[in-house]
Order: sequence, then structure tokens, then C-alpha cells
Amino acid sequence: MLSTTRTRLTLGAAAAAAVIGGLFVAAPANAATGDLTLANSTFTAGDWGTGLDVSGSGFTADTTVTITVSYPDGATVLGQQDVTADATGAFTNEVFTPAASLPLPAVGEDVVVSATSTDGDTSNTIVLDVRAPKGISANTTSISTEDLTNADVGVEITASGYTPGEDVTLSSTYNGDQMPAVAYVADRSGTVNVAVYLAQGTAEAGQIEFTLTGETSAVANSITITVTGDDIVAGPGPLSPAPVPDAAPTTPGTLPVVSG
Repeated sequence: MLSTTRTRLTLGAAAAAAVIGGLFVAAPANAATGDLTLANSTFTAGDWGTGLDVSGSGFTADTTVTITVSYPDGATVLGQQDVTADATGAFTNEVFTPAASLPLPAVGEDVVVSATSTDGDTSNTIVLDVRAPKGISANTTSISTEDLTNADVGVEITASGYTPGEDVTLSSTYNGDQMPAVAYVADRSGTVNVAVYLAQGTAEAGQIEFTLTGETSAVANSITITVTGDDIVAGPGPLSPAPVPDAAPTTPGTLPVVSG
């Protein structure tokens, strides 16, 4: 029997305009006037790919427009590019690669693209969809039977490369025996975090292979953990879900215990 944990992050944004007496409230002097668009806003952390392809309109004609890529939300500038707006206040397909490496944003933070002009124009802000590269890791390559049956220890696994929000299934094979499958939801970076321990059955020396497979992406990551030590009988009945470790890779949550 395995006990597991998961995380899921949902972000949203809303905007509104106030109307009084049928007229829109006058916009403040620093309200956004320029409009930015990106040909592609999805990237893998650490890889800018072919770069940012930026277009804009609504700026003052013939002014210099500075495109800025920053994290988090303007605090750290990752790169800037100057472009001259044409006679209509627009520019198209300005491609550049920021000088700094693309980070994987922490929970609650974003890598964003915005622009300002020498005439004081500002733009909308575009949030980049930054995803973790495909891969899997664990906090250990070997675990004792004593620790495997300890709800406060167990094995911690991080797997990535999935589509954000998709269901990811954990399947486990312990010395040839298939364990019950458990479903997770990939977070906004396409990552799932798992903490498992054996809550029922006999822990014995050997190997456990963990595989996490995305339902829609079909991305599969596998890792094998070696188990050492004398046989230990866990149980005899279901145990509570494992507490989330203090050093969990991302924001913790809780999954139900699955018996088998």
C-alpha cells in the first residue's frame, strides 16, 4: 500500500473597467497604451529556443520602444531590446534572446514581457508559460526496509515534462509485484511531486520501479530505487497519508491512501 502527496496550482487574472453615468472613468496618465503580442509564449526552463518574437502597436509614432523581459514581475531584468516604432506606432516580428538564462518561476512568481517608449507609452504585460524540462529524480537511490515502511521517511520523487493540468499516473512495481496506480495532476510547470511509503504488506530487499505517465502527453518518466535490509511487515491495516516532508520540492498537498 502506498501513501502519496501531490500539488496543483491554478492561477487566474481578471480586469475590469469602471463606468459612471454611462461614461468610462478617465484613464490615469500611466495607463497602458501600447499592445504587445508574442508569436510564442511557451518555453522550457533554461532554453529560450529561437528567442522571443515580439510585435507591438499603439505606441507613439517613431519613438524608441524598449522591450523588457523580467522576473519576478519586474524585479530582475533578464533581457532588453530596443526597437523603433514606425509611423503608425507599430513594429512587427522583433526577435531577440534575453541575455540571462530562463528560470523556472517559483510559486506565485512569473517571467513577464512588457514594453515602454521614450514618449512614456507603456504596454500590457505578457506572462510566459515556463515549463520544467522532462526528467525524474528522487531524494535517494537506496532505502532500507525500515525507512520504506516509515510514513515520516519513505521516498520523495519529482517528475516533469508533462502538460500543465494533465492527469499523471504513478505505477509501481516492487520485486515484480504491481502496486495500485495513483493519479496526480501536473502543476503549471508540468511537474508532479510524490512522497511514497509502504503502508501494508512485507517490505523486503530488492527494487521498486516507479513510472509516472501523462494521460494526454504520453510522457513517461521512470526511476528505480534499491531496497535493503531485513524483511519488515507493514500494517496490518491501512495507515494515514504520509505527512508532507519539510523539504518537499514544491507546495504540498495530500492524496488519499491507496491500498493493495
